[in-house]
Amino acid sequence: MPATIKDVARLAKVSLGTVSRVINQKPEVDPVLRQRVQEAIRELGYRPNARARVFVQNSTPVLSFILSNRSLLNPFHSGILQGVEEFCAEAGYFVLFTKYDYSPDISPADLKLPGVLRSHGIADCLILAGTNYENFVAAVEKLAMPYVVLSNHYVSRAPHQPYDRVGWDEESGPYEAVRYLISLGHRHIWYIGDTALPWYEARYRSYKRAMEESGLEPLGQTVGLSDNYYSNGYACTEIILEKRLPVTAIFAAYDEIAFGACDALRRHGVEVPRDVSVVGFGDNDESQFKSPPLTTVRVDKAQVGRELARMAIEKLKQPEARLPEVIVPVRLIKRATTRPVLR
Repeated sequence: MPATIKDVARLAKVSLGTVSRVINQKPEVDPVLRQRVQEAIRELGYRPNARARVFVQNSTPVLSFILSNRSLLNPFHSGILQGVEEFCAEAGYFVLFTKYDYSPDISPADLKLPGVLRSHGIADCLILAGTNYENFVAAVEKLAMPYVVLSNHYVSRAPHQPYDRVGWDEESGPYEAVRYLISLGHRHIWYIGDTALPWYEARYRSYKRAMEESGLEPLGQTVGLSDNYYSNGYACTEIILEKRLPVTAIFAAYDEIAFGACDALRRHGVEVPRDVSVVGFGDNDESQFKSPPLTTVRVDKAQVGRELARMAIEKLKQPEARLPEVIVPVRLIKRATTRPVLR
């Protein structure tokens, strides 16, 4: 059980009022007593119950959606958050959004946790979205707070544990997309995506399996040339074209990469899809409004968010239970950037 203000007062041998004044940074506290209280807080790992102060009139359960190491404007994770909010609104839960950036190289004890975690009682359960690493999850577990994880973007050296996680199918979508391109007569199909990222590496494995099963040579531009997805797609495609490598189709590991690839092709006088077909992954909102609209693998981001919220609420009811991982299926959306090969 988390330490309480009474535990702090007992260890410091002071009154509850003195502890309260120290916590609220009131000036009228003897320096010796203040130091004793602060030492007791550190020893007990006490976190002030901010919800008791801020949400005292609100008994609605609170889920905290923590977006780690991702831009607030990222359309993929915004879609997931929308699904979380929709499910929680229907179920009578409140969603608290928090942005959190951290390095995977910092020890769990040295992480400067977001305010929602430093103060006990603000959130009842956590949804860890964005890109997360073992050190943050270890810090959360030390707080003894229930949580669920977006599994596809969780980077861990330990074996995958199939519980308390929600994600989407990384295998069938790329495989189906490449098989579709092969059925259109394409043989020189390139993969573009930085396989240093585990989720892109998983998509590359599916691409490679589809190619090898058809007796075709995998053609991968797998080294990231830019941290920006669009720029990486553009630069990788330029290299393929400048080297005059054979290409009739591109499978891009993300829609933004596909947008960059399409623009690079056009700049070099190569028409999409007449000369080169392009398929993306994710089906972000703008994909259907591009000219031409992008063929892509659709991830139902709102459904991923709903499943995360459903699991988090179930976790609140059974904090000690290990809930089976949920994998949301994906599907290929055929639009205007693919066609049969001309030659």
